[in-house]
Order: sequence, then structure tokens, then C-alpha cells
Amino acid sequence: MVKAALIVVDVQRDFCEGGALAAADTLSLPQPLQECIEAVRRADALIVYTKDWHPANHSSFQSSGGPWPVHCVAGTPGAELMPPLQVRTDDIVVHTGMQAQSAGYSGFELTGLEDRLHKWQIDRVGISGIATEYCVRATAADALRYGFQVTVLTDLIRAIRAGDTSKVLEELNKAGANTATATEWLKTL
Repeated sequence: MVKAALIVVDVQRDFCEGGALAAADTLSLPQPLQECIEAVRRADALIVYTKDWHPANHSSFQSSGGPWPVHCVAGTPGAELMPPLQVRTDDIVVHTGMQAQSAGYSGFELTGLEDRLHKWQIDRVGISGIATEYCVRATAADALRYGFQVTVLTDLIRAIRAGDTSKVLEELNKAGANTATATEWLKTL
């Protein structure tokens, strides 16, 4: 039975190079992430995609007084997953930030993800994706809070400011998360 899940956090066009709110070095992420996803599927573990899915008037947008440019508006090309990533019918997809006033940083915030993972008897998660200092951090912190064993996949995360990565990983380690490369984590499945 599936006991592990790979959570792919917000690897969407608007967060990648050329997008409205691009993190650093993102074009190097989709292909190795896809290879990891394929290995996770071969190990019969679960894949979870989180997607920012904002209304056009989201409170985080500068046009609404927030800190960010308009990004990942529901149903727009910027909200699509970066190729070659593709959702399969046996994957879980959760949409974050759907309410105008919710930050939506965590894949667990108002999504029901905790219940869905417990239903699948998942006890450990690998966390990958964008952006390390925001949505990856919040998703990992919530996964710890909900009792999951958490490993942040250090080679499959990207930050808006690459210099923030070590500080975030140190913070998550202190909170109880593990860090490993995707190859190291895959060996545990």
C-alpha cells in the first residue's frame, strides 16, 4: 500500500523563467522533476500537485494592494504546469489561494490535502517545487504540523532569491524536516 507521496509545489508557468513571478533557475527544474515523478510512480507512491489558482482580484496582487504582480489566475496559461509535467488521473491536484483573502502559500491551506493523504495512509512526504522561501516552506511546515515525516528534496526546489535557500532549509530542519536529494529520497521508497 502507498505510504509515501511526492508533493510538487506550484511548478507553474508564472513561477518559471519568463513568467509573471519567476523564481531563479527554474528552467533547470522540470526535466529532473519529471524523472523523479516517473521513479515515484514506479515505486507505487502518490503524486500530489499543488497549483496557485487565484481569482483575478486576489489580495496578494499589487493591483489589490498586495506585494506580488498578478500571477496564476485560475484557468490562464500562467497557471498551467510547466512542461513536461502532466497530471495523470491517479494523481492528486489541489488548488491554493482560491479565495481572494487567503494567502494560499501552503498546499494544505483550505485544500483538504491533509485528509486526502491520511485517507491514502500516507505517512511521509517528499517536498519539491517553487518557491522555496514561500510555498515550499509553508507546505513543508504544515506537513510537519499534521504529523507527516517530511523530506525536502534539495535539488528539486527553486527560490525567488536563491540566497534564501540555506536559511529556509535550516529553519525546516530545526522544525523536524529532513533534507535529501531526490536520488537519496527515492532509495527510501
